This record gives sequence, C-alpha cells and structure tokens, in this order.
Amino acid sequence: MDLEDRLIGHWSSVPFSYGAMEASELGFLGDGRGWSAWFNATDALCVTRFAWGCPQPGVLELRAQWLVQGTLSQAAGRTAFSSTEPAEGLGDVTRHPYAIGPAVPMPGAEALMAVSFEEPVEFSHQYARGVTLIRPEEDPAHLVLPYR
Repeated sequence: MDLEDRLIGHWSSVPFSYGAMEASELGFLGDGRGWSAWFNATDALCVTRFAWGCPQPGVLELRAQWLVQGTLSQAAGRTAFSSTEPAEGLGDVTRHPYAIGPAVPMPGAEALMAVSFEEPVEFSHQYARGVTLIRPEEDPAHLVLPYR
C-alpha cells in the first residue's frame, strides 16, 4: 500500500476546535506507522497507535493496533500522559476519504494548510499542518509502549 508523502508529519485539530472542550492530533511517520491522540479539558488523554497507508489517491486506511487511555500531563511541552490504564489491543481497519489544501479555521482567520476528512477521524474533520519531520518519540504513548 502506498504512503501519501503529504500526510507525513504532525496534524492538529486545535485551530479548528475553537471553543470546543476537546481536540485531537495525528502523527504519520514516513514508515507507515503513526498515532492519534484525543484530549479534553478534564485532562483525559487517549492515544491509538496505528499502521497507515493509502490504498488509492485521496483515501487513508488506518489499521488500529492498540489504544491506551489515561490522564493528560500538565507539564509544559508535548502532549504526554501523567498516568495510564492498561493498553488494549485493537484490530479495526477503517478508510477515510480526505483532501489536503487550504482551510479557514474560523471566520476572519487566515487559511491554514489542512487535511480534511469526509467523516471524523479521532472526533475531528479537519487538522492543521504541523511539522513534517516527526519521530516515534513524539507519540504521547511512546513511554507506555516504545516503537521497535
């Protein structure tokens, strides 16, 4: 299965979640691994580790491998856990039509480069482009289950 180079890197729903009590992040590594992270205002954090690819142009396939939930750390810096529950194995495979291009997060704001999904991925339809070079250690759950 092909990897879409334009997806590789970090994506955040924060600019599109103005006024919301929750937000999500996606991380796509260049080797077909990645993660999604969902967090909310009550300090909950949920991370799903997945394998990813694009079976056809404009379609993202996610093969969920495991999920870990816990409490969001209040330390400054990257999204991370302060405590976790035991990880759960998963096996779901989902496909998500998408488009990459400029999107306006709220009226009056400047357009951002974004990935837009027809159906929500980790509770969000749109994610703003972050950095393109990311490492497995940036996964909020990398200390719970390190990449091999």
